[in-house]
This record gives sequence, structure tokens and C-alpha cells, in this order.
Amino acid sequence: MAAHNPNSRSRDMIISMAVILVPVLLLVLFYARPGDQKVEEVSVAETFEVARAQSPYALLQAEGLGEGWSPVRVAWALDGNPWITNEPAEGDSWQVGYMSPDGVYHGVQQRNDNEARFIDTTTRQGRAVGGEVEFAGRTWNRYESEDGRTRSLVSEGDEDVAIVTADADFIELEAFAASLVEVAPGSE
Repeated sequence: MAAHNPNSRSRDMIISMAVILVPVLLLVLFYARPGDQKVEEVSVAETFEVARAQSPYALLQAEGLGEGWSPVRVAWALDGNPWITNEPAEGDSWQVGYMSPDGVYHGVQQRNDNEARFIDTTTRQGRAVGGEVEFAGRTWNRYESEDGRTRSLVSEGDEDVAIVTADADFIELEAFAASLVEVAPGSE
């Protein structure tokens, strides 16, 4: 009869744990390793041309942003057509977004219907914090989300409401807004 080794239980437990943990650790390392998470750029030109031809209001787009800025989102929908949320668009809706060199998304949205709801959702239930600024021939009011993370500039015009938003301070947001130009509908 074999002698009982008191260390065998500990050794067996360690071997069992290793058999289980090694594959788990390999999976974690494989899927959790930080990689180059490059954001996919989009072409704004084609969607912008369609929007410009169909829009009843002047569209905003950024020009001359400089090196490191990338267009990452663009969308246009006429009132009632599918929007990026797969819900019908509330009003004629334009959106273009850019990623800054430091990885912060800066969005421009315009709409000509249901303005109060549009402002509330786009500014993340933001409140006016005072101060007006002038960009792209418009007057903009500063908004800040309740949690202080998102800042927005809101311009309520006769034909549309435009909102510029980012999780950035007002200095950075206003520097971005200074790059915006207004392009008349149907114009070259």
C-alpha cells in the first residue's frame, strides 16, 4: 500500500488551478490588450452634397481644422425618414462629427422641428450657463450638462436650431466652433 503524502492535496490543487487559470489568463490578455483603436474616418462630401440639395436651411460644416482632426460621423435625413437612431427624423436633420487630435468627439447637429426636445437631448439635459458668442454668422448660447461633462453651444435661428457639443471646456469647444462655415442650401 502506498504511503499517504500530506502535500499531495496541495500540489493537486495548485496543478488544477494552473490548468484552469492559464487559458483564462491567455484569453484575458488576448482580448484586453490595448491596441491601436483607430477611429474609422468617413467622407463628408457626398452626404453633405445631398443634404445641401435637400435642406431648407443653411448647413454648418468645419473647414481648416488642421492636422489630426478626422471626420468620423455624418448623417442627413429629411423629416420622417430614418435617422441614425433608426427612428423617424424629427424635422430635417443634419449631423457631422469630428475627432480631435486628443481623441475628443466634437459634434455639429442641426434640426428644424421639435426644438426644445432637440436641445434637451443633444445637450444631455444641459442648462444655459450664460454668455453669448458669435461664430459662423450666428449667436450661440453656452450650455453645460447637469454632470458638468458636456458643454454645448446652441444657436436658435429662424429656420433651424444648431448645436455644437463636446466633452471639452468652452475654450476648446469655441475654438472648434470658430472653424464652422455656413453653406446656403442648394449653393455651390
